[in-house]
Amino acid sequence: MPIYQKNDVVWFCSKKDPFWEFSNMAGQMPIFWPLERKNENCWNSSEQLYQACKYDSQVSCRPRDNPEAEPNVRRRIRSMKNARGAKMTQKCAVNSGLVRSDWESEAEVRLKAMWWVIELKVYWNRITFGEILKNTGKKLIVEVSSRDEFWGCRDEGSGTLVGENKLGEILMGVRSRIPEITRGDFKYPKGWLLP
Repeated sequence: MPIYQKNDVVWFCSKKDPFWEFSNMAGQMPIFWPLERKNENCWNSSEQLYQACKYDSQVSCRPRDNPEAEPNVRRRIRSMKNARGAKMTQKCAVNSGLVRSDWESEAEVRLKAMWWVIELKVYWNRITFGEILKNTGKKLIVEVSSRDEFWGCRDEGSGTLVGENKLGEILMGVRSRIPEITRGDFKYPKGWLLP
């Protein structure tokens, strides 16, 4: 598993960190998909759009603790006002095995979906996200997480970070494509939302 030194990288973990904008949980960075600035195309956060990519448009289930909730999972994710709500509201669908079958496949659909979402985050938030990402230059970017060694890295103490850091890798890859992205040239132009 890759090892990083905290002092040598740009890292983020919580709202108080200087690079919190790199987190999918960061608010105030809406994304519009399809690519037209209309209310019905608005996703309140990159986390919200990413979570919606797990399901086709007809998947339904209701959380046990909220039997009156909107049954359509994607619509319920979209209606959430914040990223954490979007992530939590679809747990019943995960627990019921309703996630798209290729999500964690060898085709790496979840990684491609995340790449697409981060490119859209740059496209629609050029100053509040794109410029900050660009200004990190060629520095390594690492998400610090106590729970997720796939998307981020665990802090081992003494400044050592251990994990696959897939989100950091995607952020660095997207950073290298910022000029193309701002022109609307996306790596995955059709996106990852299922019909």
